[in-house]
Amino acid sequence: MRDLLVKIAIRLGFYKQMMLLDNRIQMYKQNKAFAKYGLETLKLAGRASEQCGCRLFLAFGTLLGAYREKGFIPYDCDLDTGMLATDYNDSLVDAMQKAGLRHLRRYYVKATGRICEDKFDYKGVHIDIHYFYKDEDGNLFCDLCLPHESKDWRTANQTDGFPGIIRTCPDATFSKQPFMGIECYMPDNTKSWLETLYGEHFMTPDPKWSMGDHQRRSQTRGERLYRIEY
Repeated sequence: MRDLLVKIAIRLGFYKQMMLLDNRIQMYKQNKAFAKYGLETLKLAGRASEQCGCRLFLAFGTLLGAYREKGFIPYDCDLDTGMLATDYNDSLVDAMQKAGLRHLRRYYVKATGRICEDKFDYKGVHIDIHYFYKDEDGNLFCDLCLPHESKDWRTANQTDGFPGIIRTCPDATFSKQPFMGIECYMPDNTKSWLETLYGEHFMTPDPKWSMGDHQRRSQTRGERLYRIEY
C-alpha cells in the first residue's frame, strides 16, 4: 500500500510534501521512544560492540550533547555513534542483534564496497554507526548519505544511488568518559571535533540544525551511496 501511495504522490507532484508529513509522524514516534529507551540503547550497543572487539564512540549530535548538555540534545531523537573502520569486524552485526538491536540497513559505496554506515533499531530508537577512515592528510572522514535529488529511495537504489557528502574530523585517540551514569568512548580532542563539525559557536544550541547544515559545512562531495535493507 505504501509503495502505491508513493507512486501516486510522485505522479501528482506532491511526493516531497508527503515525505515531510511522514517524517514528522516518524519523528514524533521516535521522540517518545528515545525519551524512554535512548540511554538503554546506547548502553546495549556499547556493550555488544566491546564483546566483539569493536570500539564504539559517540559522534555528531550525540557527542555534541554529551559535551555541551552533559546529556542528550532535547530535540535530537536518534543516536549517532562512530567506529574506526580498522576496528570493525564481521561479528559486530551478530553481536548487536543478539543484544536486541535489529539491523535495519547498511549504506555503502558500490564501486569499492566501502561500508559507510549501519543503522539499528531498539524499541523504536534508531542508532547509527558511522565508519571512519583515514585520508591522505591523516584526518578521519566518514560518508553521510543524503536523500536522492528527485527519486524515491527504491528507484534511487536501483539506479544511480544517493548523493553523499564527506565529513572530516581531526585524527584522534579515544577513551571512556562518564555520560549519564554509564561510560562511553569519546574522542580525546572532542572540542576540536565539534568545532570542525559545527563551527566555533557550537556551544550555542541551534534547534533548526538539519542535514542541510552538514551539507553546507562539508568540504567534499562524496561518492554515490547505495543501501541494503534487512
